[in-house]
Amino acid sequence: MKKIITIFIFASSCLLFLSGCAHQQANTRVNEYKVMLDPLIGVSSKDDIIVQFGIPQRKSSTDNLEVWEYHKSFGTKGSAQGFSNPYGYNTTAYGRSHEVYDKVTLIFDDSDLLYTWKVYVQR
Repeated sequence: MKKIITIFIFASSCLLFLSGCAHQQANTRVNEYKVMLDPLIGVSSKDDIIVQFGIPQRKSSTDNLEVWEYHKSFGTKGSAQGFSNPYGYNTTAYGRSHEVYDKVTLIFDDSDLLYTWKVYVQR
């Protein structure tokens, strides 16, 4: 019984540690965008942004704002698990995956300068 409890505690702590790593990677990437984009607010034009980031994947506009969206995919992450009955009668397995990507939204004001930005990072 002690061995099962020890294994359970070890597996739970590994799960918490690994999920924390993914969260830390996302936070690090968001901070990288902050350092890169905050100095551009109010000074960079659309042409400057195109030179630095390329043509956006999606554009939309309202009366006085224009929104550009960039989507950068880094592939997928996946995992698989298998379970078996100790008596050998049945086994179960499943897998799951998700895309790893950055989605950056840049918003320009009516003077064509960068007004603000948002980012979503999936790790």
